[in-house]
Amino acid sequence: MKDHITLAFFVDALGWRLAQQMGSFRDLTPHQYRQRTVLGYSCAAQPTILTGLSPAEHGHWAMFYRSPRSSLAPLRHLSIVPRYVAEHRRFRRRVAMAHRRWSGFTGYYNLYRVPFRLFGQFDISEKRDIYAPEAFDELHHGEPVESIFDLLRNEGIGYRVWNWRTPLDTALAELEGSLKADAPQRFALLYTAVMDAFLHDHVDDDAAVARAVSDLEKKLSKVVAVARDEYSEVDVLVFSDHGMAKVENTVDMMSAVNSLGLTMERDYLAFYDATMARFWFLTDRARSAITAMLRGSDRGRLLSDDELRSEGVFFEDRRYGDAVFLLDPGTLIVPSYMGARAAVGMHGFSPEHEDSDAVIMSNVPLEPSPSRIADTFTVMRRLVFGAGTQ
Repeated sequence: MKDHITLAFFVDALGWRLAQQMGSFRDLTPHQYRQRTVLGYSCAAQPTILTGLSPAEHGHWAMFYRSPRSSLAPLRHLSIVPRYVAEHRRFRRRVAMAHRRWSGFTGYYNLYRVPFRLFGQFDISEKRDIYAPEAFDELHHGEPVESIFDLLRNEGIGYRVWNWRTPLDTALAELEGSLKADAPQRFALLYTAVMDAFLHDHVDDDAAVARAVSDLEKKLSKVVAVARDEYSEVDVLVFSDHGMAKVENTVDMMSAVNSLGLTMERDYLAFYDATMARFWFLTDRARSAITAMLRGSDRGRLLSDDELRSEGVFFEDRRYGDAVFLLDPGTLIVPSYMGARAAVGMHGFSPEHEDSDAVIMSNVPLEPSPSRIADTFTVMRRLVFGAGTQ
């Protein structure tokens, strides 16, 4: 029998409140902890979990940031394509696939409904696969940012990882097969977005959500049983990056900004995420008019630099925005660059909201209590490398 393995199941969007309501994974992972997520979306939260650092430290906050040397710049020529074609999901998927082949990028990104003309202004943050070593360009205290995969590689520890590219059932089958293989592993991480996709459409259907969570729990328990047949000691982690809130309201922020009589790319730049609007000011007139409009809104609030610093998402170079407007929980920008219609559920609201909280669950007690998603990195490191690891 092989010695020891840590199985880490990363379930995107399995929030604390949902896990507690459903009584999820209590037999498999009885030690369960509430975790505060980071401000932003999965493109900020996942790197934080994998590195233990804030977005300001690892460099990834939003999927798109302002860059005068955007790798997406060639796509701006597609602005001549008729709108009904340019906004079609299949067309954009094909364009993204072609760009990946041309650029060699291995990270996750989606073109969504971002106007093609703006790709000369905005670049993507995740150019390299964050589920592989050497994924980050930033420096932390003068040293390259290291993820859990850098540590594993550097120490020569055997591990396997499955990311968003592999469907859940395929990944589970491959994980089960790897557990039975002769070569021992010390760590396996399986990421799945099945709950995230499901909850965006069904977070308001408690019965359907309960069935989905139960089905996932059974699948993971089956793999853990195989691991226990093969290894004398099995540590099990089930964790998430954020929760999911029900959508109650929408606001047409694009129309509100357009009504100010300003010109995009001459007076200002804007990026309309689902729950945030980010602005860059090119003229004083735009700064004054847009700031006044945002401060007068009753659908959200303009975040101060001190708030951004406190949340670990302040960037001195303003690559992610001169101004960031965060909508109230349950309110979406519709239409936005993410979609033309409102989803049933969404994340990316204030980390203070109860539906934003993530969860980490284990079959062994975790001390000290991992109260923030950045602590998940420390938990994984200690389980693999030993309790004395700092």
